[in-house]
Order: sequence, then structure tokens, then C-alpha cells
Amino acid sequence: MPDASASHLRTLAADAEVLQQRLHDAVAGLDGLPPTVSFRLGEASASLGSAVRSLEAAVSEAASA
Repeated sequence: MPDASASHLRTLAADAEVLQQRLHDAVAGLDGLPPTVSFRLGEASASLGSAVRSLEAAVSEAASA
């Protein structure tokens, strides 16, 4: 994988991580959310975390190829 592509993947992973943290911070400031809303926000956070791990794995695998 060219260095530029790896750099783009790292940037995407960092962006997803920032979004996950922003979501966490926003939810922490909300009180009285219905359980279904809290559940969906938790799912969204988990999905962002999974995206970060997948992108980081792609960079690692490409670097070792």
C-alpha cells in the first residue's frame, strides 16, 4: 500500500475516534434519555469504535504485506 493510502486510512481512523469521543461527550451532557435512545447511541458509539479498529487493522496489515 502506498504511503499516501496508509496515511489516509490513519486519518480516517483518527476522525472516527474523534467522532466517537464527541458522541460520548454529547451523551454525557444529556439527562433523561429514553432507554431506546440511549441504546441506539451506545450502538452508534460501538460502531465507531469498530470502524476505528478495522481501519487500524487495515493499516497494520498493509504495512506488513
